[in-house]
Amino acid sequence: MNIEETKEAIRVMQAFVHGKELQILGPVGKWEPVNCPRWAWGDTQYRIKPIATIRPWTANEVPLGAWMRKIQDVSRRWVVIDTGNELWRQAWFEDSEHSIDGGKTWLQCGVMEESK
Repeated sequence: MNIEETKEAIRVMQAFVHGKELQILGPVGKWEPVNCPRWAWGDTQYRIKPIATIRPWTANEVPLGAWMRKIQDVSRRWVVIDTGNELWRQAWFEDSEHSIDGGKTWLQCGVMEESK
Protein backbone atom coordinates (compact mmCIF):
# COMPACT_ATOMS: atom_id res chain seq x y z
CA MET A 1 0.00 0.00 0.00
CA ASN A 2 1.20 3.47 -0.78
CA ILE A 3 0.54 6.52 1.43
CA GLU A 4 -2.67 7.57 -0.35
CA GLU A 5 -4.09 4.04 -0.21
CA THR A 6 -3.22 3.88 3.50
CA LYS A 7 -4.97 7.20 4.16
CA GLU A 8 -8.10 5.92 2.39
CA ALA A 9 -7.97 2.64 4.36
CA ILE A 10 -7.74 4.60 7.61
CA ARG A 11 -10.68 6.80 6.57
CA VAL A 12 -12.82 3.72 5.78
CA MET A 13 -11.84 1.94 9.00
CA GLN A 14 -12.58 5.04 11.09
CA ALA A 15 -15.98 5.31 9.44
CA PHE A 16 -16.66 1.68 10.41
CA VAL A 17 -15.65 2.41 14.02
CA HIS A 18 -18.11 5.34 14.03
CA GLY A 19 -20.98 3.16 12.79
CA LYS A 20 -21.06 4.13 9.10
CA GLU A 21 -22.23 1.53 6.59
CA LEU A 22 -19.49 0.01 4.43
CA GLN A 23 -19.53 -1.78 1.10
CA ILE A 24 -17.16 -4.14 -0.70
CA LEU A 25 -16.77 -4.54 -4.44
CA GLY A 26 -18.23 -7.96 -5.18
CA PRO A 27 -17.04 -10.47 -7.79
CA VAL A 28 -19.44 -9.20 -10.47
CA GLY A 29 -18.33 -5.58 -10.06
CA LYS A 30 -21.28 -4.48 -7.89
CA TRP A 31 -20.95 -2.78 -4.49
CA GLU A 32 -22.42 -4.95 -1.72
CA PRO A 33 -22.97 -4.30 2.00
CA VAL A 34 -20.44 -5.67 4.46
CA ASN A 35 -21.25 -5.91 8.17
CA CYS A 36 -18.09 -7.51 9.49
CA PRO A 37 -15.13 -6.60 7.27
CA ARG A 38 -12.03 -8.79 7.33
CA TRP A 39 -9.77 -5.96 6.08
CA ALA A 40 -8.09 -7.82 3.24
CA TRP A 41 -6.87 -4.66 1.52
CA GLY A 42 -4.68 -6.58 -0.91
CA ASP A 43 -7.56 -8.33 -2.67
CA THR A 44 -10.72 -6.48 -1.60
CA GLN A 45 -11.95 -2.96 -2.28
CA TYR A 46 -13.87 -1.22 0.51
CA ARG A 47 -15.77 2.04 0.60
CA ILE A 48 -18.09 4.00 2.82
CA LYS A 49 -21.63 3.56 1.50
CA PRO A 50 -22.46 6.74 -0.44
CA ILE A 51 -25.37 8.82 0.80
CA ALA A 52 -27.86 9.88 -1.84
CA THR A 53 -28.63 13.59 -1.86
CA ILE A 54 -30.80 15.68 -4.11
CA ARG A 55 -29.98 19.11 -5.48
CA PRO A 56 -31.91 21.62 -7.61
CA TRP A 57 -31.85 21.25 -11.39
CA THR A 58 -29.54 23.31 -13.55
CA ALA A 59 -31.09 24.93 -16.63
CA ASN A 60 -29.93 22.01 -18.80
CA GLU A 61 -31.52 19.42 -16.49
CA VAL A 62 -35.09 20.76 -16.31
CA PRO A 63 -37.37 18.14 -17.95
CA LEU A 64 -39.23 20.23 -20.51
CA GLY A 65 -42.67 18.76 -21.21
CA ALA A 66 -42.97 17.23 -17.74
CA TRP A 67 -45.98 17.87 -15.52
CA MET A 68 -45.39 19.88 -12.35
CA ARG A 69 -47.50 20.59 -9.27
CA LYS A 70 -47.12 22.25 -5.88
CA ILE A 71 -46.76 19.77 -3.03
CA GLN A 72 -49.30 21.75 -0.96
CA ASP A 73 -51.88 22.00 -3.79
CA VAL A 74 -51.86 18.86 -5.94
CA SER A 75 -55.08 19.84 -7.70
CA ARG A 76 -53.27 22.37 -9.93
CA ARG A 77 -50.85 21.06 -12.54
CA TRP A 78 -48.94 22.64 -15.39
CA VAL A 79 -46.57 21.57 -18.14
CA VAL A 80 -42.96 22.72 -17.91
CA ILE A 81 -42.22 24.81 -21.02
CA ASP A 82 -39.29 26.89 -19.71
CA THR A 83 -36.14 26.13 -17.75
CA GLY A 84 -36.78 29.11 -15.50
CA ASN A 85 -34.12 31.07 -13.73
CA GLU A 86 -32.13 29.98 -10.69
CA LEU A 87 -34.72 31.38 -8.27
CA TRP A 88 -37.55 29.50 -9.99
CA ARG A 89 -35.57 26.26 -9.97
CA GLN A 90 -34.83 26.69 -6.25
CA ALA A 91 -38.53 27.31 -5.55
CA TRP A 92 -39.49 24.21 -7.57
CA PHE A 93 -36.92 22.21 -5.61
CA GLU A 94 -38.37 23.37 -2.29
CA ASP A 95 -42.11 23.14 -2.89
CA SER A 96 -42.95 21.30 -6.12
CA GLU A 97 -42.80 17.86 -7.65
CA HIS A 98 -42.78 16.68 -11.25
CA SER A 99 -43.94 13.74 -13.34
CA ILE A 100 -42.47 12.51 -16.61
CA ASP A 101 -45.04 9.74 -17.06
CA GLY A 102 -48.23 11.77 -17.34
CA GLY A 103 -48.91 11.98 -13.61
CA LYS A 104 -48.56 8.31 -12.65
CA THR A 105 -45.55 8.96 -10.41
CA TRP A 106 -44.35 12.19 -8.82
CA LEU A 107 -40.75 13.02 -7.93
CA GLN A 108 -38.99 15.88 -6.20
CA CYS A 109 -37.76 18.57 -8.60
CA GLY A 110 -34.02 17.99 -8.66
CA VAL A 111 -31.19 15.60 -9.43
CA MET A 112 -30.24 12.67 -7.20
CA GLU A 113 -26.49 12.40 -6.57
CA GLU A 114 -24.34 10.10 -4.49
CA SER A 115 -21.97 11.85 -2.14
CA LYS A 116 -18.88 10.40 -0.50
